[in-house]
Amino acid sequence: MKQGVLLIALLALTGCSSISPQECQVGDWFAIGKTDGQQGIASSKFRSYQKECAEHGLSSDFQAYQQGHAEGVLLYCTYDEGRELGQSGGSYNKVCAGALEPQFRLGYDRGRQWYQAESALLNLQKTLQQNADTIDQLEQRIDDNSEELSVLKDKQQKQKLLDENRNLQQELRQLNQMQGQLQRDLKQAELQFSLIQQGG
Repeated sequence: MKQGVLLIALLALTGCSSISPQECQVGDWFAIGKTDGQQGIASSKFRSYQKECAEHGLSSDFQAYQQGHAEGVLLYCTYDEGRELGQSGGSYNKVCAGALEPQFRLGYDRGRQWYQAESALLNLQKTLQQNADTIDQLEQRIDDNSEELSVLKDKQQKQKLLDENRNLQQELRQLNQMQGQLQRDLKQAELQFSLIQQGG
């Protein structure tokens, strides 16, 4: 039993990317299968374990692995696990099949809605901030040009700065209009995200 617990800890640390000769030698294939099942890893992973153990001259037990995997999958294929996967932005995991799929899928779909709503909200916040920074920069350039205009004597240079300021002011008006639309979009995205949060 202690060996099985130790093996689960070892597999969790290595991310189940491979199996060591020591793990092959311990041979608690039920525990390995259960760990994989709990993590939503497909039972086809056994083939890579089998190959690696064979390279070390050690055997593997698919029947024990499969039994453990089936038990682990029961713990993984739940509404909460599906929602967590969806919220993290992970791809849908087809390890849950048959009667195990509906609740997991429901959780995943709701989690995915959460993820998409949160991503939309964060993107809008980022765009809004970038737009605000650009507005600040344009306003500063207009102020700098206006200050320079007050001391300039050369008519040609003055005209050049006046033209530039007119263009900057037009660009500024467009950005301010865009900022208003972004703020309205942001309020809508915040409301949408809040409704999804309340829905669980």
